[in-house]
Amino acid sequence: MRRKTVYRLEEDCLAFRFHESRAKVQIFGGGYANGKTAAICIKALRVGESYPGANILMSRATYPKLNDTLRKEFIKWCPTEWIKRRPTKDDNTLVLTNGTMFNFRYIQQQGKTNEQTTSNLLSATYDAIFVDQMEDPEITHKDFLDLLGRLRGMALYIGDDPTMPRTGPRIFCITCNPTGNWVFRKLVRPVHRYFKGLQDKDLLIDQNTNKPLIEIFEGSTYENESNLEPDFIQTLETTYKGQMKQRFLLGKWASFEGLVYGDFSDDAHVIKHHIIEDYYWSLIEGGYDVSIVEGYDHGLAVPSCYLLSFVDHFGNVFLLAGYYEAEKGIEWLANEIKDRRLQYQIPIDAKINADPAIFRRTGTDKKTVGKSTSKLFADEGITMVRGNNDIINGIQKVQGYIAPQKYHRHPLDGTFPSPYLFVSDELEFVPNEMNEYYWKRDTSSELVDMPQDRNDHAMDTIKYMLSTRPLVSTLSPSALILKGLVQPTYMKWQEGEDDNIDPRVHRHGGHA
Repeated sequence: MRRKTVYRLEEDCLAFRFHESRAKVQIFGGGYANGKTAAICIKALRVGESYPGANILMSRATYPKLNDTLRKEFIKWCPTEWIKRRPTKDDNTLVLTNGTMFNFRYIQQQGKTNEQTTSNLLSATYDAIFVDQMEDPEITHKDFLDLLGRLRGMALYIGDDPTMPRTGPRIFCITCNPTGNWVFRKLVRPVHRYFKGLQDKDLLIDQNTNKPLIEIFEGSTYENESNLEPDFIQTLETTYKGQMKQRFLLGKWASFEGLVYGDFSDDAHVIKHHIIEDYYWSLIEGGYDVSIVEGYDHGLAVPSCYLLSFVDHFGNVFLLAGYYEAEKGIEWLANEIKDRRLQYQIPIDAKINADPAIFRRTGTDKKTVGKSTSKLFADEGITMVRGNNDIINGIQKVQGYIAPQKYHRHPLDGTFPSPYLFVSDELEFVPNEMNEYYWKRDTSSELVDMPQDRNDHAMDTIKYMLSTRPLVSTLSPSALILKGLVQPTYMKWQEGEDDNIDPRVHRHGGHA
């Protein structure tokens, strides 16, 4: 006889709120063992009971993960008397006595190499979709969008809850651990920004209510403490330290092991473009000492990256403008640089810190040597100079600018501590790379002092850009005070800001 399992659900706990959600897309995130997988299995069973004959997808990234975790957990919670037919080797489908079908399918495809691949789950229409561990690397944003388009089921509801859809219910339930990949960037972060009063182009909006389609439920392992043995949490507390603790025990998004720039966060470093732009013009018009620093990393099939930044009188670096484009010719790339310089009144003869590789001459054989990329830019009126290509030293310098400094005041809202580097929200490619820039691992999975060589074009550009800047340790607050400079506090740019107010009204109020 199978041992009876008990699911403890306390009112207003994390799992309770998830079960009560009626959102189109429901994301259950957070730390290890906070009840995610059990919650979606039980929610799926409640849907299957309430919508007889429903066609429901239960999915994970790979076949082993699907059968070893999700399917096993589902069968543990499914009442034996409900089951008409169990999954077989040839048909991984469980059928209830009321006709509801639970299709256990994996998302990964053989030979999948990019987001242009079509999902192998698109041959069916579903009444509900449940995906466990959506952050698994085999699952892409396109997979999510493809599956969302398959929610067209019309199974009839037989319950008496007026909040439930009459048919369907056409819900997409996801579990995930906090990461900085596309799940965070495309699904979670836009919702976080929405509730801070910020707009995000990736936010999925319900056209009828003008509210997010996504509802997020996130919490630490402690949220599920009543369903866990005491020694389990104690073991996690002993095992996980630093970023691993932040991610897998406390369930905090974008805190995960192996990030090169672990101190980077959207909340601390990314600022609305019009606020950075306004600060730039206020410094120019106020006669303050403003330096322009530019960086460039060249690519052909991969993106070329250009960044234009300014440095205020306290040493803060603001990434103001730039581009991230692949397969563009030198003339186009040079003209884009000229356009941005013209926009911000920067001399056309300014020098750009660039990848040293562009100064090498190119040719197809020893007898034929063409112009270097830097010379081709020079022919277009753009002067490049060699940036520092020392990877580790460059990373250490950038880390210093990103890390919050205890005695450094934020240049815009006046708070402590503050980093020295800030990014316009129009340069989305910068935080995207920051959140996926990892150290390499050796054959024993230990981290080594070398970053992974992929998706690093903006990261390299920032290293080149800061080549001529001093180390943060030399930017002494006391030295700035001796110069008679006062930190500007002319406005707050964080949540609650009214976008209809022109910040230039307050432009000079915070300067001495």
